[in-house]
Formats: sequence, C-alpha cells, structure tokens
Amino acid sequence: MPVASSELAMQIAEATRKAVENSTGGIFHFAIANTDRTIGARLSGEIARRHGDSGMAASPIELRLTGSAGQSLGAWNAGGLNIVLDGEANDGVGKGMAGGRIVVRTPHGAGYAPHDAVIVGNTCLYGATGGEMYAAGRAGERFGVRNSGALAVVEGVGDHCCEYMTGGVIVVLGRTGVNFGAGMTGGFAYVLDVEREFVDRYNHELVDIHRISLEGMENHLQHLRALLRNHIEHTSSVWAGRLLADFRDALHKFWLVKPKAASLEALTEELRRAA
Repeated sequence: MPVASSELAMQIAEATRKAVENSTGGIFHFAIANTDRTIGARLSGEIARRHGDSGMAASPIELRLTGSAGQSLGAWNAGGLNIVLDGEANDGVGKGMAGGRIVVRTPHGAGYAPHDAVIVGNTCLYGATGGEMYAAGRAGERFGVRNSGALAVVEGVGDHCCEYMTGGVIVVLGRTGVNFGAGMTGGFAYVLDVEREFVDRYNHELVDIHRISLEGMENHLQHLRALLRNHIEHTSSVWAGRLLADFRDALHKFWLVKPKAASLEALTEELRRAA
C-alpha cells in the first residue's frame, strides 16, 4: 500500500542513502499516492549537497514509481536523479527542475488513448533551469512557465504554455490552449497542429511561427525527429510512434515557435553547433 508523504520520503531517503554516499546509483521501486507530495525533492537536495549541481549524472539513481503522485513530483530535481512514474501526477511536476529526467507514462493496458488524456496537472516545469521531462499524455495549464533551460515532450497542453519562457525546448505533440508563448523571450517550441487551429492560439505580439521545411531547416528536422525517438524510448508512446513512422507527412503539421526577437538563422546555427 502507498504510504504517507513524509513516510515515503523517508523510505526513499533510507533506501538510497548508500547509493548517494558512494555515488553508485541504482534502481528503486515504490508505490505512490496523491497524498505523497514533493517526492524526489529531499533526495535531490541530498544529491546536490554531496555531489554539487551536476549531481550523480554519471551514475544516476532511478526512482520507479507506480500510482498517482501528489503535487510537485520531482521538484528541484537534481542531475543524477531520474524519476519514472507509471500512472499520473498532480500539479507542479518538475518545478524548479535543474537536471535529471522525469518520465510520466500511462500504465500498460490502459483502456483509453493516452495522448487524449491528461496525465500531469497544471504549472509543470515552472522555473525549470535544466533536465528533461517526457509525458505520454496531456498537461494542464501553464506548462513550462518561466522555463529557462529544461527540455520537455508532452502530448497536449492547456492555456498559457511557454509563458515567460527564456530558454529550453518544449515539444507539444497535440492540441494547445490559448495564449501560447506570452512573454516568451528565449528558447523555442515545436507544436503539432493537426486541426490547423494553432494560428488562433499563439500570442501574435511576442512569438513567430514557421513551418519546418525540408530546405534550410534540416537541423530542426533532425532535432525534432531525435526528440520523438527519445520520447518513444522513455514512454513507449504509441502516438509518437505513429508520428515517427509517417514523419515526412507529420512534419508538415508542425510549427516552430520562437520569440520575435530571436533570429531563425541564429536558432538554426545553434542547433547545427550542438549536433
């Protein structure tokens, strides 16, 4: 049975104590309930205290959780901590995230289409500075607000995604809410627009959108393809698998979203250098 939040945090701390002290990493399994809040934050603090901001990236600890997580799963996640949740999570996943990876995926045998269902709540990745997040389902409102460095793939979002974003990359493999990119001054996003309605949903005053063409945008094409592959690897997403299998057709349904002040050529060159 899942245990109370403080008890679960203590169990995780005790189970991983030697792995943190000796920087040996490992995989640890726990059940989680929606009363279990801020799970991972205590462990991230211990990793950062002993090993610094980069944590244990070379020998990560992986928490494999099953159930419905309470608020702020993976808050302030440190490098070297990977959290994999088979289930769903409440608001605030990855807020203040600095490194590592958070994966939220639908349990095997779910009787619904995961990419049409909400799997994480509101205000995920608020103020994140690094790390990766993959969610095989939709997120609520204000996804990636004030993100300054995290990379995330999600299969749909509510209103105000990428609000005040200053860095990082967000991939949305589905429908968005309104006011996408309000206050966005850095980073960029890839948005799948199957219904051809995104032109009425993004913030026209502050961001531009561009189709990803086969000419002159090869780096973005390859980057998006690689992110789809990563998403499939971590979540086993059937929806992402379909998109990748028919990538040439799906590509024409994606928008590249960037701040108006950012040059498309500069973004492309930055990707080229990072490749």
